[in-house]
Amino acid sequence: MRKIILALFSLVFLTCEVVNIDYLKPIMITNEPSSVLTNSAILGGRVLGEGGQDITEYGLVFSETFPPTIADNKIIEGERIGAFAKRYEDLKSHSTYYCSAYGINETGVGYGQIYEFTTNSEPVCNPVNNNFINLGQSSIPINDVVYKNPSGFNDGNVQFQTRTSSSTLYITLQFNELNADLPLTGEYITVSTFDNQSIRSNREVKLDITDFGFGSLGGAYAGAGEKIYLENNGANTINFIFCDVEVNSNYTLNGKYTYIP
Repeated sequence: MRKIILALFSLVFLTCEVVNIDYLKPIMITNEPSSVLTNSAILGGRVLGEGGQDITEYGLVFSETFPPTIADNKIIEGERIGAFAKRYEDLKSHSTYYCSAYGINETGVGYGQIYEFTTNSEPVCNPVNNNFINLGQSSIPINDVVYKNPSGFNDGNVQFQTRTSSSTLYITLQFNELNADLPLTGEYITVSTFDNQSIRSNREVKLDITDFGFGSLGGAYAGAGEKIYLENNGANTINFIFCDVEVNSNYTLNGKYTYIP
């Protein structure tokens, strides 16, 4: 009889333990925003813990007011345990946003850290003449912009090169894009080597000038930190805008040209 009483007491104790578990809201981690352009940014997050109950949905919230909640812009990315990171588009230019990862279970909504980011403004200059570049010491008209998607050149995968009938000089822009997609609208920074690319448009571009004619200045590669502005107008048409882009002491680019497929 004593053994039976002890067994019953143990069963009651274990039952109480299960009933009185304190469940938590989901525990979320927010990625710091990166590669912020004029109308888009790379955002993401992950589930650190479900809080003892299944997460029915998780994703991203963002807003122009603080703090962002699921009552604002909510994008569902999955359920249960998972992570996400991608480029979110259709943002407004020159605007400040707040973003956070979120998760929902029966207990409630859990949020990750809140990050603030500001999208690019429009170009700092507005060249009047299209397909015309001032080089600092001379100017050239651009007759055509040639697109290439080769494999194996340097470490990029998308290239645009100018053509002109009146000059032996041409300008080359290289990008490293996920799936060789065309770059998006925004401000790109010149680099000498691309970072590893796993998400579309990481704000990096290589710029070089080839100048091989009689009396030429020899061409040059742009150093790190110069800014080039792109306008992706849809239908694969892109404007390239240069506002005092210094390649070296011989070339300072001003103007714009357009790639039309």
